[in-house]
Amino acid sequence: MKRSIVLVAGFLCAVLLSACGPSSGVRRPAGAPETKETLFARGHSFYAKMDYENAESYLRRAVAMDSTYADPAADLGFLHYDVGMHREGEELSQRAEDFRKALLWLRRADALGYHDASLYDRICEIALALNDNRAFLTYARKSVELSPFDRQYYNLGLACYGADDWQGTIKSQKEAVEKFKQSQYLGGFYRQMGRAYLKLERDQTAEKVLASGVDAVDLRLAAVVKRDGGEKKSDEYRRLNDDKIAMLLLLKRLHITYKAAEKLANVERQLSAAGYGK
Repeated sequence: MKRSIVLVAGFLCAVLLSACGPSSGVRRPAGAPETKETLFARGHSFYAKMDYENAESYLRRAVAMDSTYADPAADLGFLHYDVGMHREGEELSQRAEDFRKALLWLRRADALGYHDASLYDRICEIALALNDNRAFLTYARKSVELSPFDRQYYNLGLACYGADDWQGTIKSQKEAVEKFKQSQYLGGFYRQMGRAYLKLERDQTAEKVLASGVDAVDLRLAAVVKRDGGEKKSDEYRRLNDDKIAMLLLLKRLHITYKAAEKLANVERQLSAAGYGK
């Protein structure tokens, strides 16, 4: 399920609402009582046409008629997210407020039983943008439960790390490495594990994990390049290479700290070969 004020002129328009103002493409028979379902259908139709003002009006009326109706609450959340994303220039400062409204409606929809992968994805995105670590972690966990795939596991690791849950980061990313060895997020799994071990001051373990991550990503990069006929332009290649560079930089910091000159020189060579600094 995807996703303010209607001007009503006089009594006649109030009775024949479907004939007054813009048509949403969803009409009810003349004289038929307005229901939460017809209000939602009209609001959803307006939303699909990006007529956000009329959409919000009808969706809010549907919620007002039944506060336990999850569908219009979800649409209102998606709507406010879209409004925020469409803001440009001087309006950008209002995006955070749109996102806060979106988060409130989407969380309400979830509480009412609207459990959908796109809803959890959107909540995670909004929570991350708002630096709401608690909401991000809560819904990243729900997202993995509903959609146990590589991107959701990566987000869970990111959420755990943002919430200072180092053990949760390690646990989730270890599981991800075992499940998704061919994933474009493979480097991200290792990188987040390594960062968490560094936070726990387990530097030797972090070094081993990061070095293993670099080796694993090298194998994936070779497979991707072979698949793409020697090209190094795909989004998958860029993501893997970026994560490799990030891991090498973490290793560089460790080797400087522990004065491991030979290892440091090797990392410098790898960074250069990966295109770092170019």
